[in-house]
Amino acid sequence: MLARLSLWVALVSAFTLCFSAASYAGDAAQLDITGTLIKPPCTASFPASQSVDIPKVNLNSLRSDSTDWTDVALSFQCIKGSQVHVRFSAGNGSFDSSTLRTTLDKLGLKTRLSDMTSTAKVVDLKLGEQLIFPVEDTSLTLKLSVRPVKTGEELPAIGSYSSTLLMEIVYL
Repeated sequence: MLARLSLWVALVSAFTLCFSAASYAGDAAQLDITGTLIKPPCTASFPASQSVDIPKVNLNSLRSDSTDWTDVALSFQCIKGSQVHVRFSAGNGSFDSSTLRTTLDKLGLKTRLSDMTSTAKVVDLKLGEQLIFPVEDTSLTLKLSVRPVKTGEELPAIGSYSSTLLMEIVYL
């Protein structure tokens, strides 16, 4: 009889434990998540997409490597102490680390970047590599320049051409 009572108490205890609140988790959990959106530390003062028209170049200028640079202003208004990270990539490929391919064989576009913020200073621009510009005041002024160059011994054919330069910008 004692064995039956002990068995009965053990079964009732096990049944009670299986359905008690302490033996299983609640049906629902709640996580309250909040956040705040802020504006970026910088704003670009130029359009996100733009076309640049390079003046006509004759073959003699190309042969003597005396083509003119065409400039594009890239200005940013920033919070003091922020950083602008910029990476230029060749959309149609490149001949080297600073010359874009064009749609015309044997013609490239040499690229150059200058920091015009305080004094004009040419920056070591390499396509595909990130450049970091600390913003000491509230503005950053860059100047991207391109010029047509021949890419081999022979001159390219006469005609229209185009190229694509992609610019990735990150503000910190």
